[in-house]
Amino acid sequence: MNYQRQRFKFTLSLAALIFASPELGAQTPARVNGDRVMEHLNAMAAIGKDPGGGYGRVAYTEADRQGREYVMGLMRAAGLTVSIDTAGNISGRRAGSDAALPALIMGSHVDSVPQGGNYDGVVGSLGAVEVAQTLAEGHVALRHPLEVLIFQNEEGGLQGSRAISGELREEDLDQATRSGKTLREGIAFIGGDPNRLSAVRRKPADIFAYLEFHIEQGGTLAAEKIDIGVVEGIVGNHRWDVTIEGVANHAGTTP
Repeated sequence: MNYQRQRFKFTLSLAALIFASPELGAQTPARVNGDRVMEHLNAMAAIGKDPGGGYGRVAYTEADRQGREYVMGLMRAAGLTVSIDTAGNISGRRAGSDAALPALIMGSHVDSVPQGGNYDGVVGSLGAVEVAQTLAEGHVALRHPLEVLIFQNEEGGLQGSRAISGELREEDLDQATRSGKTLREGIAFIGGDPNRLSAVRRKPADIFAYLEFHIEQGGTLAAEKIDIGVVEGIVGNHRWDVTIEGVANHAGTTP
């Protein structure tokens, strides 16, 4: 736990502050409140806590809804203007000094796999909120608008981010999810409007950069006592549904 706490005491806010105008008060780098981040992480971990270990905020369940409500409360406390888009993604925006500039987006997700870990996705979500909170407390104005974006159902197929990129299609909405709801029902359950998905799509020109803080899941940084690293590559997965037609037979005697 001490190692995790130290990670948040480093300049998490640096990613946002490098886009601030020096004349607007960003000459001295701000530092986030690591104890506050840990308090928020522990509070989130209590939502959907699984007696068998980890937590279970599976998308479109009551625990998922509670986790979303909790993070929206933190967003409002950080001075962000909070909204839910038609796909169910949560957005918290902070105006920049130049409204013509595209948004700097930070965030992640708060849904989980069954018996998920306490930090997967949540570090990026609550870390981004902490950046906004730190900027507000320091009265630091950014040139770009800052948006904290929480993708919905990231663990069940990247559904929120697929909607933003225009890849979530009408025919996908009848797929069943782990919650027992279809995608259509789940999006409505969390406050979205599955009949207006096209309104979610964003153009590349709308986004200046996307930054995500994430817990390391491989253990390399921890083993080498390195506090933070930058991702240079990530695994790519391809999945197929395969149907094999034929009859069972013995391998050695089949012509």
